[in-house]
Amino acid sequence: MSTASRLFLQYGLRSVTIDEVCNEVHISKKTFYNYFRQKDELIEMVLLNQCEVLNQKKNKKHAILDDPSLNAIDKLVLAFKHWKQDSSMHSMTFLYDLMKYYPEIHSKMVERQDQMAKEATKKWIQQGIDEGFVRSDVSVDLLATYIQFQFSKVLSELIGKSDIGVAPIIDFLLDSNIRVLVNEKGYRYYQEKYKKEYPALRNVENKKETESNNVFYWSEPPQTNK
Repeated sequence: MSTASRLFLQYGLRSVTIDEVCNEVHISKKTFYNYFRQKDELIEMVLLNQCEVLNQKKNKKHAILDDPSLNAIDKLVLAFKHWKQDSSMHSMTFLYDLMKYYPEIHSKMVERQDQMAKEATKKWIQQGIDEGFVRSDVSVDLLATYIQFQFSKVLSELIGKSDIGVAPIIDFLLDSNIRVLVNEKGYRYYQEKYKKEYPALRNVENKKETESNNVFYWSEPPQTNK
């Protein structure tokens, strides 16, 4: 099972043949068919196993979000780092094959993950608001829904249809979410702490830039006298 998982994750679900799996584990095709009637049965078993693996990794990410020693910005960056490390094991072909040829299994995986992720995201957003890092003019539920929709839409549009790798997509999603969700205080903290790690970060130390119309993060609206 582990050998088949490795091959599918590396080369995609459709391109790996039964012969290649048998050669890797040193068994005959006759032995293979003693356990599986067809390749799809092996694939479904591998995918079910991957669901459990992904759930275990999700629990580790949630442990980061529950760490009381981290502020909201640090939690978000660390969660994305773990996501990128996990995703580096998956080829774009594997993810594309999963969505195209096994939509029911993919939908179940996404639905289960979304239920867990939304509650964790709402908790993270509320912490960010309490710390003064995250914008407070939009409801927590709306922000959490936006994040989930953005992830699913971007991934579904790019996977298998672009030569962009998973890691650059995740970096982009981190940066775009930071720019949408945080206020000036949150963005300054993010920029100052992580600009060496993410050199593409826009330098916002110039006050004139932050006051221009080309603002890259949300800022508190000016107070008006009634």
